[in-house]
Amino acid sequence: MSARFCKTVLPRFSKRVAKRVKVESLSGRPGIVGGPWRRLKDKNVKGVTKGKYLSDLRAVNSVSKVLRTHVEGATITARGVKGLFLRTGKHGKGTGSIFARVKSVTIPARVKFEEPWRQEIPRAQKETADALHRAMMLSFEQRMKVVSQYLNKVASHS
Repeated sequence: MSARFCKTVLPRFSKRVAKRVKVESLSGRPGIVGGPWRRLKDKNVKGVTKGKYLSDLRAVNSVSKVLRTHVEGATITARGVKGLFLRTGKHGKGTGSIFARVKSVTIPARVKFEEPWRQEIPRAQKETADALHRAMMLSFEQRMKVVSQYLNKVASHS
């Protein structure tokens, strides 16, 4: 029963973290402005709960491969070709203009992911403790109800 109560709290925590990452880090910076990453209902930043039992329950956030480069930072190097072509504007057919040909591009880690996670932990701890307390009280009340029914039954037969 405790695991069931915690399974309602942990997904909220991981989804709050995902939403904060989208709202706070995926707006306004060059290279990651708006677009599909900023939409709150997309799959680029997900928050889920894993585990079946109370001992292995955990909240997990994941990011897509493309967005991971902006979270962790990366260096993209041209292999087997003379260089990478960087474009400006939209990347559709016939749009944008090539303005550089380089051997590698370094993308700095600019999406803050750990900070919102750490800021949400105190609230998640309180909500999890409250959920466990509710589960314990409900279990205790159910047990006491069974005991009182048994005592009433025994008392009525004597």
